[in-house]
Amino acid sequence: MTEQIVEILKELEIQTENNENEFANFFLENGYCVLPQSDFILNNLEKFRKIIDDLMTKEDWRGGWEGKEQYMKFNKKFNKGANRLANLFNKDKLFLKLITEKNLLTVLAEIFQNDLKFGALDMREPLQGTGWQELHIDWLPRKNSDDPIENVICFIFLDDTNVENGAMRIVPKTHKKIGWIDDYQKDKSSHPEEITVDVKKGSIFLMNANLWHSGTTNKNGLRRRVLYLDVRRRSIPQLLNQRIYLDENTQNTLSETEKFLLGVAKNDEIFDERVFAVGDYYRKHFKTDVVVREQE
Repeated sequence: MTEQIVEILKELEIQTENNENEFANFFLENGYCVLPQSDFILNNLEKFRKIIDDLMTKEDWRGGWEGKEQYMKFNKKFNKGANRLANLFNKDKLFLKLITEKNLLTVLAEIFQNDLKFGALDMREPLQGTGWQELHIDWLPRKNSDDPIENVICFIFLDDTNVENGAMRIVPKTHKKIGWIDDYQKDKSSHPEEITVDVKKGSIFLMNANLWHSGTTNKNGLRRRVLYLDVRRRSIPQLLNQRIYLDENTQNTLSETEKFLLGVAKNDEIFDERVFAVGDYYRKHFKTDVVVREQE
């Protein structure tokens, strides 16, 4: 399977041999990196924004419920403090082009050593006065120091983001820690080494899902639309099973490259899981109904 990724990279004119990527190296050491503003995203920024705003109007309170249908209640937003959308690969072809954005795929290929697939694209926009979270991780805690990277989340910013409108805060290098955050500190409201991630529209922030992080409060109410692109190793079920959540019409229009990157190619492993989030593991550990992964 990794050979197919190499061929895809070559087709996209992405160098794979002797590739020492500074962003990938920084990511592996620190648990995150910020890629330069993407020409593709900037050139299509207004299109992305319009599609998202139109979808929010169309879906209204139903926005963001895909993958969580069993909890859905009539006329109840998934998150009162945020606008949300989910399953965006199935809603406009422009979103599909993100999985072959060259800078992004170059770095991801090195991080995962060519063993990767995309599993969901969602959107979240915290409203004024909301967005604050406790520090948490978005994947199962590491058990051993040599555990491979299994899940990376790519945050694609459609608006400038800073401390005033709810920038993310992270604790660098905590992706290397073994166990849960509360094994180290019971108070998860802050950490002395935390930093906020200020980014410009069109930028992509990559984060190891085991890095300690959280959202912060949108104080000034300025828009902060962020796309969340979930990436995993090919042997792991997707956040949203794309064979199920991509309708037949969408799947029939995919290129062979897109099918492979989305895990729906003819020879790809078929998973039974409709959704594979870590919420159940969190509920069991913390004995609570809070679903940390789904708060993002």
